[in-house]
Amino acid sequence: MWNASPAKAAAYRKAFRVGLSLTLFQLFILFFVVLSRTLGADTVHSAADLATLWGTMYLLGRTWVNEEMFLKRRHQWLCFGVWSLALGGLFVGGESLFHLLGDEVSSQPQSWLLLLTALLGAIGNWRMHNILEAVTHADRDALDKNNLDHVFWDMILSLGVFVSGCSMWILGTSAIDHFIAVLVGFIILPYLAWKRWKEDKDEHGHHHHH
Repeated sequence: MWNASPAKAAAYRKAFRVGLSLTLFQLFILFFVVLSRTLGADTVHSAADLATLWGTMYLLGRTWVNEEMFLKRRHQWLCFGVWSLALGGLFVGGESLFHLLGDEVSSQPQSWLLLLTALLGAIGNWRMHNILEAVTHADRDALDKNNLDHVFWDMILSLGVFVSGCSMWILGTSAIDHFIAVLVGFIILPYLAWKRWKEDKDEHGHHHHH
């Protein structure tokens, strides 16, 4: 029997708990306080991040028949991770582009709780990134990098929501968040998804070669 990495599994479990708390809090704000499209898109993206973390936590925490079986399942899970990163980015970017072109960026409801939620989201993702970065720095594979991409760019999108809310109060427009989301969603996230998929393909080929 073979275990991948109990230390990594424990760190992913810790990061998952932080992410779960954030997502549940965002859902509470959306359903009971303020129905914000921007926060809604960010929450959908957070839920996809949470799924990738949970799957990685499961893979690293369970006992496998051998290393080859683990590597096969890890490769399959990374495929989910890169697709969810790319499609999640296209969803967030598309939602923002739709409202930019429709000139509806000033019609979003504003609330100090929305700003607080976005700021907490950014801080929580920064915390998750630090947890994962600390435990994977010595042995970071494509799946670890993909998970780090997920939480880092979710942090950027949450910061975008926060900056957007502030600019709405000061400048009367929340367009800045939509521009950030379009750039991250249409260009950065699909590129990173492709990069991680290629890295894993190279790693997979390397393992098979040996």
